[in-house]
Amino acid sequence: MKKNKIAIIILVCLCLLAFQFRHPIKNNIIYWFGKMKNRGPRKNNTICKNCEVLFTDGINAHEKAYKHEGIKPQKTDDGLIQLGKKNVLKEIESNEFYIVQDLTHSQPLLLPKAIDFIDKLSILYQQKCKEKNIEYLPYEITSVSRSRESVERLGKENENSIENSPHLKGKTFDMSWSKFDGYEAQLKLFTSALTELKNQNKCFVKFERNGCLHITVN
Repeated sequence: MKKNKIAIIILVCLCLLAFQFRHPIKNNIIYWFGKMKNRGPRKNNTICKNCEVLFTDGINAHEKAYKHEGIKPQKTDDGLIQLGKKNVLKEIESNEFYIVQDLTHSQPLLLPKAIDFIDKLSILYQQKCKEKNIEYLPYEITSVSRSRESVERLGKENENSIENSPHLKGKTFDMSWSKFDGYEAQLKLFTSALTELKNQNKCFVKFERNGCLHITVN
């Protein structure tokens, strides 16, 4: 009987531990499954070709997207979470199309319009993969909505963090082009899809040398 109780306690502890780390576990499974599915040619040291020319929207351009809509910057992350509970912001989660990284300086929350844009981007990228008979590789979202508190914390670690960051207002997210390393064909199709939506005035995009594309939905 005593051994059974110990076994039950151990099992409960393992379940609680798995629940605590469920998001990074899920993210890694989806991400690596997506890579394992790929059967196309693999090249090392993939670069975001022409991204520095294609995606040049600075802070002033991104601010245009918030002229008529956007949330009021929240002092703390709890403020963002409360907006999520009120359905002002919606949570984004990893799925078959993209990975939401285990976030440390932002919350996985966006305005519904931004989530609709991400869905459109994913579908367009998927269509381009099908047209070229190339396996779809999930892309990775590395940063979403921030509070003033999290911007301040990030500023101590990342010089690209700015006090009036568009991430404060609910329609901005970063995706990692560097995570496509070894899968140049997929990166090319993804940036093609993003460029198409940008040319339709659906978003503003800034290429960042740290491996990210900074995207604000318009």
